[in-house]
Amino acid sequence: MPTTNAGALPSGIPSYDPTAAPAPKTSTGMGTSAAETQDYFMKMLLAQIQNQDPMSAQDPAQMTSQLTQLNMASGIEKLNSSLSSMLSQMSAQSFMGNAALIGSSVIAPGSSLTLGASNSVDFGVNVGADSTQTTVKVLAADGTVVDELSLGAMSKGTHRFTWDGAGYNGQRAASGQYRLQVIAADGAGAAIAANTLTSGVVSGVGRDSSGGVQMLTTDGRSVAPADLIQLSKS
Repeated sequence: MPTTNAGALPSGIPSYDPTAAPAPKTSTGMGTSAAETQDYFMKMLLAQIQNQDPMSAQDPAQMTSQLTQLNMASGIEKLNSSLSSMLSQMSAQSFMGNAALIGSSVIAPGSSLTLGASNSVDFGVNVGADSTQTTVKVLAADGTVVDELSLGAMSKGTHRFTWDGAGYNGQRAASGQYRLQVIAADGAGAAIAANTLTSGVVSGVGRDSSGGVQMLTTDGRSVAPADLIQLSKS
């Protein structure tokens, strides 16, 4: 539609001019923020009032409704800005709060454990349903099974155990990294979902790709605070 800027209208408000040549549509410069939209609307409202037909005036109820909607949009934009600022502050506080846990022992989902020269190693098993037979295999770095623990029947939930570090032959396994593998089944022999839990010491605090707080452990894991099963001071 051909438009021109009539002298009676505020700057930036296009109006129809039948004598003008057709022109391609271009941006009106309305803007995208609530404040810019509100400013543009007010210009249009003033133009409508100044150029309205006295015998058919603009409906004040409709104008009030439009103004209310604009105020709501502006309020929502300010609320979103306030919430973003609040979330940033909470994230920073959470990060600093978790930093106080450095040096603490944690138990969380994981399959890697470290065996020392003389210590035993605590671990856990979480089963998704009641099992009649639960077995945990301890594997060396090359995949060799060094021990197999028959843990019997378990009720649904988390259970704590200790590996004494002895292998199949009763001799103590070499110090180093090992991996746990759990197999659980019901009375019919059907597999049950299960996972292992291992302990570690918090060595630092970091952030993941989405900005969430992660606790870094001495065994190389990154653990989200929500995944912690147990936390204790070393």
